[in-house]
Amino acid sequence: MNYSVLIVDDDEDDFIVLAAKIKQCPQNVSLTYAASGDEASQRLINGLQADLIIIDVQMPKSDSYELLVWLMNSEAWQHIPVVVWTGDISNQEVQRYYRAGANSLLLKQDAFQGIETFCQYWFKLVQLTQLAA
Repeated sequence: MNYSVLIVDDDEDDFIVLAAKIKQCPQNVSLTYAASGDEASQRLINGLQADLIIIDVQMPKSDSYELLVWLMNSEAWQHIPVVVWTGDISNQEVQRYYRAGANSLLLKQDAFQGIETFCQYWFKLVQLTQLAA
């Protein structure tokens, strides 16, 4: 099975590092990069089929929270699991993102340890979501 992951992060270096790690997963994964929430929403509107979306919390030119709310309020994309990732976040912000519909929070400093477990869990969830649809 081929999985499509949309990674939204204003820092292309972070995308490159995360992409290299995800490509180590045993699953067949195609990655799409969006540098902002606006670019991510346009890619989805234009037909990108994403199985998993990873959104950076701290994007100065784009509001990741607004993107998450938009995804969760859209029938077309609310079924897609969303992982929020960040280098630093307060407990209040964690609660805010979970209330808005985030499925998980991943700290950037922890993102690269146990990538195989991350892939197994999320792509199994994607598979189950697709079977239920």
